[in-house]
Amino acid sequence: MNRWFYKPDKMFLARLPHDGDLLLSIKNVFKESGIQMGFFTAIGAVKTAHVAFYDQAAKTYTDFIIDEPAEILSCVGNVSEVDGGISVHAHITLGLKDGTAKGGHLLEGTVIFASELFGVALEGQRLERHFDEITGLKLWSS
Repeated sequence: MNRWFYKPDKMFLARLPHDGDLLLSIKNVFKESGIQMGFFTAIGAVKTAHVAFYDQAAKTYTDFIIDEPAEILSCVGNVSEVDGGISVHAHITLGLKDGTAKGGHLLEGTVIFASELFGVALEGQRLERHFDEITGLKLWSS
């Protein structure tokens, strides 16, 4: 098990843009603030969502569209570095009007109705993602 220890540097709140892309908007807030490592949570609602499920055996993502308005019940994730740039890794759970929930790995193409972001910048050793042979994913490594 790998562990890294960090100090929270600064915390912030941001209102994300109506009709913006949720994943790209989160990335832009961190990037424009000069923050390369952190974690976040977001609440609000989306017009449509683009999410994915990772098939562990096949080591591939299957993506799907939730083509209806939905409440963001939970959107959590982290920010680190991959290939020299900022990487946002997030999962989202959405509540539908019939009371059911759907979710998965957040992808570009999720359209914001309204969303508020709470972020925490972290201070410490730079965290980078690299390809992991066992899982087929880009995971943190020191």
